[in-house]
Amino acid sequence: MSWLIPGLAHRLGSLRAHRHRGPVQEARIEEIRDAMLAVLDESGDDRFLGLKTRIRYAVDARRMWDLRSELMKALASDQGEACASKKLQLITSMFRDVLPKGLASGLGHHAGSGTGWQTTQLQENFTNPE
Repeated sequence: MSWLIPGLAHRLGSLRAHRHRGPVQEARIEEIRDAMLAVLDESGDDRFLGLKTRIRYAVDARRMWDLRSELMKALASDQGEACASKKLQLITSMFRDVLPKGLASGLGHHAGSGTGWQTTQLQENFTNPE
């Protein structure tokens, strides 16, 4: 029975986090999700279906933040570490203003710092790395 309590607390916390998000933050989270899925779709095969599913059904930005290491591993195995690192840096920068300040302290939380990214711009950067 003790296994039920942590799972229930996790679900309630997820519901509370979802309720406190505004429409702008919700849109930013969806942009991040789309970007993460887009880089995985570049592989063109089904090796990363499990990771895609976890990203698709992540309930909040924190869950997607935690999936970045798996994303890096998948991209590095498919495209090489240098290319994967560039793509992950772009995705990581998208997390500004959607994570608690303590979790993403190095991302520079201040007004407007995380705005302006569009999925199409990211896809152009992913397909044409410098």
